[in-house]
Amino acid sequence: MIGRLVKTNLTLGVRGYVYPIYVLIGLAYGLMLMIFPERYLPTMVPIFLLFEPGLVGFMFVGTEIFAEKKDGAIGALAVTPIEWRDYIIAKTLIMSLLSVIGAVLIMAIGTRSLDGLGYVAVGAFLASVVYTLLGIAVSAKYRDLDDYFVPIMAVLIVSLLPFAHYHGYLTSEIWKVLYAVPSYPVLYFFKAPFVEVSTDTLVKSGIALVVWAGVAYYLAKRRFYKYAVEGLR
Repeated sequence: MIGRLVKTNLTLGVRGYVYPIYVLIGLAYGLMLMIFPERYLPTMVPIFLLFEPGLVGFMFVGTEIFAEKKDGAIGALAVTPIEWRDYIIAKTLIMSLLSVIGAVLIMAIGTRSLDGLGYVAVGAFLASVVYTLLGIAVSAKYRDLDDYFVPIMAVLIVSLLPFAHYHGYLTSEIWKVLYAVPSYPVLYFFKAPFVEVSTDTLVKSGIALVVWAGVAYYLAKRRFYKYAVEGLR
């Protein structure tokens, strides 16, 4: 069932130009990075990488759900024996794989190198899983992008704060709460191609993201069924 849903989602996403645009954004980010001097890349590349799998994915999955509500796709699926778990997993897998493609484009074009690509691919995949599931959980309650705009901005701001803390701009003890934000562990994966990051730190970061993915999946499953499925009945 998941395979069939992945195929259907891919067809709809390509037909609606959502997925091609998503990949083109990764290409555009890579081209934008080419204008920066090499000494700025260790700072700028992780930011662009976070935008691609995380924040852009958060916005795009919401846009997809709005479109599927309006064209009746979710309503049609509601009367089939589909497991909504499979629907959520299929959409998350697609967005995560697209995020890895986008991250590869950013690294290959923006840095003209593939050194450390494994770290970036793992970070992009895990980040996309978390942010896609959060996007499903949050967007399920809304019906258009105008209503979704405030959550997008809130997620954008909170997700970028760890960068400021990591680089020493937020020094108060209270800002240690930012370690709980999912973009913080992702940052270590995206920094690994440029600076030395210990294996222990990467393992802990991976575990933190897996825990976040579990929490986000629980929220996505509950909120999507409550607002997007039961809300149609």
